[in-house]
Amino acid sequence: MKKKSGITHFFLSLFLGGIVFIGCKKPGVTDGAQFLPEEDFLNAFQTDTFQINVHTTVEDEVYTDELSLAVVGYQADPILGETVCKTYTQFRLSALTPEFPEQMEIDSVVMSLAFNAAYYGTPMRQRFSVHPLAEDLVKDSTYNAQRVVAIQPTDLVKDGQEWVKIDTKNPAVVGGDTTVPQLRIPLDLELGQYLTHPSDPSVLDSQTAFLDYFKGVCIESRGRYDAVMRYDLIDPTTKITIYYRDLSGSTPDTLLYDFVVNTDCARYNYFEHRYQNTALANVKEAPVDGDEYFYIQSGGGLKAIIDLPTLMNLKEGNKVINKAELIVPVDFDAAYTQFEVLYLRYENEEGELKILPDEVSQSISGNYNSSSRRYKFNITRYVQSLMTGEIDSSPLHLIGGTSGVSVKRAVAHGPDFNPANPSENTRLIVTFAE
Repeated sequence: MKKKSGITHFFLSLFLGGIVFIGCKKPGVTDGAQFLPEEDFLNAFQTDTFQINVHTTVEDEVYTDELSLAVVGYQADPILGETVCKTYTQFRLSALTPEFPEQMEIDSVVMSLAFNAAYYGTPMRQRFSVHPLAEDLVKDSTYNAQRVVAIQPTDLVKDGQEWVKIDTKNPAVVGGDTTVPQLRIPLDLELGQYLTHPSDPSVLDSQTAFLDYFKGVCIESRGRYDAVMRYDLIDPTTKITIYYRDLSGSTPDTLLYDFVVNTDCARYNYFEHRYQNTALANVKEAPVDGDEYFYIQSGGGLKAIIDLPTLMNLKEGNKVINKAELIVPVDFDAAYTQFEVLYLRYENEEGELKILPDEVSQSISGNYNSSSRRYKFNITRYVQSLMTGEIDSSPLHLIGGTSGVSVKRAVAHGPDFNPANPSENTRLIVTFAE
């Protein structure tokens, strides 16, 4: 549907305000009114003729620090464009003041990252780069999904070893031991020398000194390889391991030392969303109309703003809200991952986003129904609070869950998606008694 002019909107609001109750009907059992006490059933009315205005905008306040999962990779989406994911993390000494022999030979340096069960796209093999950080990560700071931390130009991946096979199912065999499935990236031997023999050996005596010396790394998959992998940063097998031989004896001993990631490490995920050549090309500059479609995207991507300008007409006549349901149908594409649950927020007078009272009472739902391909929200308490003045009327924000550690999306039907069949559109159904 084309955008309406301001004058048309004005008369449409007056018209809808007049018909919102003309469009009421007695709820039948199939209308979801079976929740009503039997004695109230005959006095109940139901309407879904509310005006709904929706637009898509960027969700720019997603913080991804201190999460246990890292996301690395690339995904191309014909509707939502391209998504690039990187992770930044510190590594710490596994034990203070390690004693490395003066006469030693470094055999290999390996960064291992434990796979998480979830991934997005088709994992095969990817070309990785690992860059040392040029600025500190601060444990007590917050990091937005679009925050960029300076890196050094040096790629720590060993020359010729950039391509690594992705195998999320089979256990890895390391030193004869079978361990969890993991990505193993060979790093340059010079990094081993840098970490084990710093010019000032005291940097190995404290974690603070070591983190100032080796600030951490940025891990990314280079190029257009359509898969985003998740790694468990807190798993014990996620680490940098230096394998070396002690040459001081007659028979060289083969030894190893680990630099680990744990909950004391600062870390965060970075997401870059590219909407060029899509219907959302200008969404970073201005909201995009959602009459026919609107979009939710993880990783500080997209959210929807839902305005219900005629909802407050219910306030006339001291109506009691028995039930209010917001229905959001969506398209389905098996190539992309749907949100398991979406969340609604309202704005208070200070502009802060707050959870709805229905979520406090754990009755809001918002779960995805794969059979009907829709999300359904029970917002009865919220609507009743609007009627009583406990909450001021404001647009609702529709956002996704697990936003900082996933590549998920929802392509939702707007309120005018199918004028001939309103059941395919986003709509609000309210059942009330007078």
